[in-house]
Amino acid sequence: MSDYVKYGSMKEGDNFLDPAPAFDVTEDVVDKYMASTNDNTPALKELNSDGKRIAPPMLAAVYVIDALRTRVGPPGGIHAKQQFKFHRPAVIGETLFTSAVVLKMYERKGRNYVEMTTETKNQQGELITSGMITRIWGKES
Repeated sequence: MSDYVKYGSMKEGDNFLDPAPAFDVTEDVVDKYMASTNDNTPALKELNSDGKRIAPPMLAAVYVIDALRTRVGPPGGIHAKQQFKFHRPAVIGETLFTSAVVLKMYERKGRNYVEMTTETKNQQGELITSGMITRIWGKES
């Protein structure tokens, strides 16, 4: 029995993350992200007009990858490509839920590829980001 998702167990249209895992946007998470990326954007340290502090947009790379780590492929896989569409900023205090749907599966040069669409919504169901990710699936033993 393997600890990873097998390529043959998926099909186009599958919900890859079900249920969608949660990610809490906390002040600590945002501050650590900003420190690690050397982001000193003043607007990200202040409260917005709603009295909330927004998270850096590229925090999406953290919460989407964190969600995808809940179901991993076999060792040797490669994160080949990713793109995001930002619908509105995440704010500190929100809980985000990222879902992923298998869009396309194919083989190229002897390697299996999986393309997925992703959507991240907050606890009220408001869309924060959507995107697409391409993964080269690891070789299964």
